[in-house]
Amino acid sequence: MVEVEDVQERRTALSSFLRSRRARLAPKDVGLAPGVRRRTPGLRREELALLAGVGVTWYTWLEQGRDIHPSPEVLASLARTLRLDRAETAYLFRLAGSHPRDGEVAAPGDVPVPLLRLMHAQWPAPSFVMDANWDIRAWNPGADALFGLTGRPPEECNLAWVVFGNPVHRARVEHWEEHARRFLAQLRSAYAERGGEATAVGRHLARMIQQVRGEYPEADRWLDEHQVAERSGAAKVIHHEAVGALRIDQHVLLASEGLQLIVMAPRDAETQERLRALAPTPAVAAV
Repeated sequence: MVEVEDVQERRTALSSFLRSRRARLAPKDVGLAPGVRRRTPGLRREELALLAGVGVTWYTWLEQGRDIHPSPEVLASLARTLRLDRAETAYLFRLAGSHPRDGEVAAPGDVPVPLLRLMHAQWPAPSFVMDANWDIRAWNPGADALFGLTGRPPEECNLAWVVFGNPVHRARVEHWEEHARRFLAQLRSAYAERGGEATAVGRHLARMIQQVRGEYPEADRWLDEHQVAERSGAAKVIHHEAVGALRIDQHVLLASEGLQLIVMAPRDAETQERLRALAPTPAVAAV
């Protein structure tokens, strides 16, 4: 009985949520002409259904709190049409009894300032922020000293370029092949987790996989092995020509909005001092 009441409560909340979000959208917000005077604010049900690519009757039943079970793809379409942000999209999915995939929720336009502060606070550990597209969105001086990210075109500021396309860093990494194979296994796993071709992020990762295949013959061979692995930390040794061996424990910290903070923490005091010498500039005060 409690479970039935909980389901009905969610349907009632879903109905109210959809009506409220439909009411806040004006026709001009979605490219529609204002038309004749409207008795209620916002879009009409039939307009929203048309824009989202769903049936008017079906959407009306959903908004009325009937026993409807929308697919993740339909919910994602409704979220895009209603201009929902990440938190609202997650709420919509929960009310509908589903769970959004990372690829169904838009990546943030800017890296949150508190996350940037946390990244810079890791100095002297090289650290950077990566989004759901595996693009590197921000980095501290230590990461820049290791990877040479500043000044690179946006298409090269991603983890694929760091692992495969940066010949200097690639030559420094001890047992590079082992780490490169792990990267490909994690990339393939992320593609599936984020919805594959059904989502924008999944399609972005598919293009990244194809690019790596086309540019690096060894990656093409290893991808055919179809290995998969979850994104996790790893122990690394990097032989830097200026400061010597850097013994690193790489940690992956999950943040909000699909962002990840990657911290390359020194494993010993000697490595810590060498990292200080590599990038003597601490956190950016302006952040």
